[in-house]
Order: sequence, then structure tokens, then C-alpha cells
Amino acid sequence: MKRWYSIAAALAFQVLPHAASASEASDAVQSVAASKMTTVARINGASRPVIYVGKFEGCDSVSIQNAPGRFEHFRVCGNQVRARNTVSPSWTEDDGAGDVLRAVVDNAVLFGAASQVDPNGYLIAARALGPSQRSCTNVEVILSYEGDLVDRALKSICSHRR
Repeated sequence: MKRWYSIAAALAFQVLPHAASASEASDAVQSVAASKMTTVARINGASRPVIYVGKFEGCDSVSIQNAPGRFEHFRVCGNQVRARNTVSPSWTEDDGAGDVLRAVVDNAVLFGAASQVDPNGYLIAARALGPSQRSCTNVEVILSYEGDLVDRALKSICSHRR
């Protein structure tokens, strides 16, 4: 009987860190969905970017970047956080997709925000974050596919045309 309690206690201590990390991730995802702003959160003892991807099918899409190019995708509908357990397909500039990317970034610089679906079905969204220097604008670019983050970049676009 004493052995049974030891095993149960050992299992409980193994599960607790995972429950805490799931709660950390869920709380961070819910916070980003509410604010619609990308942030950095402490998850599993490490600082991780928590990225607001946008709205998809009436829900907020949020991704946690665990490593360069590795994302964990979530949907937030109401107050419910759902893990997607999906892997986003990689994006290429083929078939005019690169031209769409450049047009979206240019329009974000001019108008503050822009988005367009490329010929392969990827949503390219960009928004100006404000000037980094007098003649430069910081732009956040989000590439997503079916609401899941494919890539995110922060660019400083400098122009002497202003």
C-alpha cells in the first residue's frame, strides 16, 4: 500500500509541471488573443514569442514560437483555447507570391496596414508599427495558411520618397 502512494505521488509530480506549462501557454495565448498584439511570455521556463496571427473562421489565431521556424498553433473562440496540432506548409515566392508580398509591404508603409491572399492561398498581412528613424518605417509581416502561422518578420523599410 505504501508503494502505491509512492507511485501515485511520483506520477502527480511528473504531471504537475506539464499542467503548469499548459496553463502558462493557455494564459499567454488568451492574453494575446484579447489584446491582438504579439508579445513575449515565459513558458516552460523560457521566453517565447506569442504571435497574434489574426481572425480565422470567427476565432482568433495565435501561435507560440518554440524555435526558429517551429510554431505551436492555437485558436481562441470565446474564452476557449484550442491547440491545433498542425504543421504549416512552407511558403515560397514562386508563382507571383513574391510580388504579392512586396505589394502588401509597400501598402502597409503607405496606408498603415494591408493584406492579400497570394496565388497559392497564403494570407500575407503587414502593418506599420511606427517609424524607426525619420525616413524608415518598421513593418510586421505575417504569413499564414488557413489561419496557422507560417512565418513572421519585422522589417525596417527605408525610403527617401517621403
